[in-house]
Amino acid sequence: MAYLFPGKFRNKYLDVIAPEISKTKALIIDLRCYPSDFMVFTVGRLLLPDAKPFVKFTAGSVKHPGVFSFTPNLTLGEKNPDYYKGKVVILVNERTLSQSEYTAMAFSQAPDVTIVGSTTAGADGNVSMITLPGNIRTAISGIGVFYPDGRETQQVGIIPNIEIRPTIRGIIEGRDEVLEKALEIIR
Repeated sequence: MAYLFPGKFRNKYLDVIAPEISKTKALIIDLRCYPSDFMVFTVGRLLLPDAKPFVKFTAGSVKHPGVFSFTPNLTLGEKNPDYYKGKVVILVNERTLSQSEYTAMAFSQAPDVTIVGSTTAGADGNVSMITLPGNIRTAISGIGVFYPDGRETQQVGIIPNIEIRPTIRGIIEGRDEVLEKALEIIR
């Protein structure tokens, strides 16, 4: 089994760790953090046998305020007979937000993936800065983020296949019940 923690992962490590991951029967990707590098297309291409659509966006019209249109689907992966064939378990929770959610969304398109944990923050998409009168700065997402079938992710989050949350007893005992569930699934 391999365990990947995106909070410490860098794309430059991939050439070294990919051959080691490929030898395993299961991969846990712990997205209960914010990735330290944008890994959607680097790690993602290892997980899929073919290109597959994983997201589409809505964008506003400058010419027609209030009008939003869907962009074409964005795909992940390419023809890859050497893709990772083991089981993939992705761990998420309410701290999984923005780029972490986008990463979970992308990786969920790979074969034999199970997302475990609790619903994510529902806060993916780009950040558009706005300066208000009095030099007050705020930010919003300037685009909508959707699965190719049109399901929303913003304000909804990534919904796990198997929902599990830490319990008071588990916290007292110092256990990671979400990780324990992932290991149970792998076994």
